[in-house]
Amino acid sequence: MRMKPYFEKIAAGPSSFTAFQRNDPEFSFYWHYHPEFELTLIVDSHGQRLVGDGIADYGPGDLVLLGPNVPHSWRSGPVKSSAGEVHRAVVVQFREDFQGQRFFELREMENVARLLRHSSNGLAFGHTETGAKVAHYLQKLPSVSPAKRLVLLLTALVDLASESKAQVLSSLRVRPICRLADQQRIDAICVYLNDHFEEEIDFKKLSERFHMDQASLCRFFKRATGRTMTAYLNELRVGAAAQLLINTDESVLDIAFRVGFGNYSNFNRQFKRIKGFGPRTLRRQFSPDAQQDFSDEHEPETLMAAVIAEKSGKPDIEINQL
Repeated sequence: MRMKPYFEKIAAGPSSFTAFQRNDPEFSFYWHYHPEFELTLIVDSHGQRLVGDGIADYGPGDLVLLGPNVPHSWRSGPVKSSAGEVHRAVVVQFREDFQGQRFFELREMENVARLLRHSSNGLAFGHTETGAKVAHYLQKLPSVSPAKRLVLLLTALVDLASESKAQVLSSLRVRPICRLADQQRIDAICVYLNDHFEEEIDFKKLSERFHMDQASLCRFFKRATGRTMTAYLNELRVGAAAQLLINTDESVLDIAFRVGFGNYSNFNRQFKRIKGFGPRTLRRQFSPDAQQDFSDEHEPETLMAAVIAEKSGKPDIEINQL
C-alpha cells in the first residue's frame, strides 16, 4: 500500500545493534524503510500499523518483525484518553551481519535464518503465546547491560523462529523507489492523505497539487504502493472508524461521516470488505449491552433518506475508479 517511503539511516553505535524505547505524545505517520531488521513491540498505544501493502489496527502487545527495506509506519489513532497520554513502544534494529558475516549460516541458527527470510513480508506475533513471552524479554532490553541485551535478543529470535502461527502482514515484496524525486513525491502524497483522509479528497486538485495529471498520479500511486488511492483511503478511514466504534459512544452514522465517508452504505460495504464483519458487530463485541442500532445487513429507507439529506456533494469513488 505504498507511497514512497523515506530512507532512514540508523546511526551506528558502540553496540552491535540498537534497542530503545519510544515515549511520544503520538506516533505520527512517517513512512520509511531501512536496511536493518526491526522488531517493534507496542507497550501502550492504539492506532494503525502500515507495513508494505498492509494496513491493520494495532494495540498493546502488538509485536512485529520486519525485514530489511520493508516500508512501514505506526500511526497512533485519533482517540486519546487524555491530553497527556504517552504512546510507548520498544524498538530493536539490527543488521543481518550484526554477529558476524556468517553467523546465521551456522547450523544452530538455521531456524532463525528462515525466520529472517520470511520477515521480508513483515510478520506479526502479538496474537500468539510465543509473542507474549518474547514481549516480556523485549520490554527489558533497553535497560539491561549490553551483554544481557544481546542474550535477550537472540533468545527472542530463537523463540519467534519456533512459532508457526505468525501473521504475514504484506502481500507484496515492496521494492522502495530509488529515485530521490519519486521518493519525496510519493511520501508527500501519502503524508497528505494521512493528514486529510477525514475530508472529501478531490483527486483533480490533488493531482494539481503534486504537478501531475490525474491519470498519471493514479498510476504512480498504484505502482509505488500496490493499491489505488481510494483503496488506501478506505483502509485508513475504516481503521479510524474501528477505533471510534470501540472508544466512543458516537453513533455509527456519525462515525462514518467523521472519518470521511460521504455515503453510509459504502461505509458499511467497505468496513465489511476490510474487516470481514460490519461496524455494529465490532461495537457489540466491545459493548455487549449495546443497543438499538440498525442491522448491518438491511438499512431502513428512512435512514438512507436521512443520510442523503445530511451529506451532499459527490458520492464516494469506488475502488476500481482510481
